[in-house]
Amino acid sequence: MTVKQIAASLLCLVLILLGIVGLGHITRPTGDDVAIAGIEAFHQLPENSVDVIVYGSSHAWRNVNVNAMYDNYGIGAYNYASNWQRWDTTWLFFHDSLRTQSPKVVLIETFHVNSNIFDDDMDGEVYYTTAIPDSPYKREYLDMCFEGDIGRYLSYYIPLVAYHENKTLLTADNFTDTSNTVDFLDTKGFYPRDGQFVADVKDWTQMEKWVIGDRSLEMLDDIVNTCHERGIEVVFFTAPWSTEEFQYFDVMQQYADEHGCAYINMFEHMADAGISEETDFCDPHHLNISGATKMANYLGAYLKEHYDLTDWRTVPGNMWENHA
Repeated sequence: MTVKQIAASLLCLVLILLGIVGLGHITRPTGDDVAIAGIEAFHQLPENSVDVIVYGSSHAWRNVNVNAMYDNYGIGAYNYASNWQRWDTTWLFFHDSLRTQSPKVVLIETFHVNSNIFDDDMDGEVYYTTAIPDSPYKREYLDMCFEGDIGRYLSYYIPLVAYHENKTLLTADNFTDTSNTVDFLDTKGFYPRDGQFVADVKDWTQMEKWVIGDRSLEMLDDIVNTCHERGIEVVFFTAPWSTEEFQYFDVMQQYADEHGCAYINMFEHMADAGISEETDFCDPHHLNISGATKMANYLGAYLKEHYDLTDWRTVPGNMWENHA
């Protein structure tokens, strides 16, 4: 084979690979664009710049307007949560964040504390973790999800394998770099949602009490032990919703008491926070901007009272002062 033939073959291979990557991007689930943008924004933060990090599912991502913590208490917080997030994904986000940040306090939301991805196919939640850099924790997470199935790994690293059937569902957003419109560096990770929904929040004391399984407890223990080793305070919290009638509130309170952590059940403190069923929800599961600001104010007041946190309002040029 001549040099020209080798060069032509290599060029052909490169073009094929570029085509696979390009088609994988075009057929991607664009609903994940916003989650990926949130992850990418977190990794643009200066190292060790955040005092408080919020983790969890959309019950954290949409429900805690961390800029309000700065406005009212000077707390330097960042919301590193995302959509749908089950407990092992929260575990991954937690460990990923500690590669670049050294928070004084972590706020961990618990709606999916007993729900994990194990032995499963690629889905939107797993797909958005492609934006998280490689690490031993990420490899362990993917092994939990895929359990060594080569086809699942191919779907993860070559999205066209998983999403080629989306070719019949393409919209204009598929042909853009991203469909995300949120400036997460400005919102500090918070995903603001507007609108109003009249919620019917159930009496939490009457909800069916569930327990936490061994797999979730192992990851809970790992998170708490890691925090204790690093001198990080742990605050678990539950945001209010108006659909499911089960609760982990009692078992989370017991776990927190036994492990030197705090737990805040916001069902119990809705009135104290001023959160209204009539005006502060945007759908059955989530608060709107008004509700998320009230929730952040309540949590911020708790943090300010119980922990020694810098008042960043006294530090000129800090990264919270010019938020929208």
